[in-house]
Amino acid sequence: MAAADLLAADERFHAPGAEEQWSDSLYFGGGDAASGLAFYTRIGARPNEGRIEAALGIWLPPHLPGNPPRFLLAFARVPAPSSLPNAPIAAGPVTYTCADPFERWTITIDGAARLFARAEDLGAHPEAHQDVAVAGELAFSAWTAPFAFGSGLTEEVARRHYEQPGALTGALRVGDERFTIDGAGMRDHSWGVRDWQAVPYWRWMGVLLDADNFLLVNDVGLAGGGETVGGCLMQHGELAPIVSGSTEGTQRDFVARARDALGREAVLRGAAISIAPLRQRRDGRLTIVAEGLTRVEWLGHERFAISEWLEQSGA
Repeated sequence: MAAADLLAADERFHAPGAEEQWSDSLYFGGGDAASGLAFYTRIGARPNEGRIEAALGIWLPPHLPGNPPRFLLAFARVPAPSSLPNAPIAAGPVTYTCADPFERWTITIDGAARLFARAEDLGAHPEAHQDVAVAGELAFSAWTAPFAFGSGLTEEVARRHYEQPGALTGALRVGDERFTIDGAGMRDHSWGVRDWQAVPYWRWMGVLLDADNFLLVNDVGLAGGGETVGGCLMQHGELAPIVSGSTEGTQRDFVARARDALGREAVLRGAAISIAPLRQRRDGRLTIVAEGLTRVEWLGHERFAISEWLEQSGA
């Protein structure tokens, strides 16, 4: 599983391939299990389409107990430079800075965003938001060396990728509110063709307990029917790829079962309590990427995490 052929240069954007939908994408997501704050960020370069995109989503604790989490969303597109490998990894409100390849990164956030009373309003009431400023800086410190595993995705989504869990610390300011983060997160880097409509569906979920215990599961639908399962299991400091499994239920209430290459079995139970329905449109086709703040349980431990369920919705 070790991504032994990686070089420090792989922590930057790559020179693009010839395909129109060739993309180079970096992602950081995670949060603070104690407060329930969780976030995701993604910067994706699509140089043959002339742009770099950035997305930011943050689930914020409610003002009053018993209310749903609030949801902050920001998105930006900027022109792609002529030399992608030399470009900063930045767009709109999000900047990634590598302090030490495969060890330490800084996530800087500074810009305008929309704040919704709940994530579901993004689809049902997109106009019902407050314009706010968001700013902050988070430090990512890797727990392990980067690794790769069979994700089940085709070459139309990511030809090469690696992932890495780690500790996340820092603070964010949203309007007049300040939030500290002392938690865990996951990063990934993928490059190659990224066609959001090429996969019938996927179900991505996981939990990060500590550097010696974490689980990632990805169930992916196949164009010809059926599905394949990918991911990894780190338990008691021993890491192995997921080779089989299944997921039952909906994103609101699911059970994911997985077996790794060492024969170990894992059961992850989850319930998304807040789902942001993001949309990817192209050539009259619509893909829904549902990002969910999810309460998960594994090995007797409960955590907040992010689950991602992708569906094809047609036109």
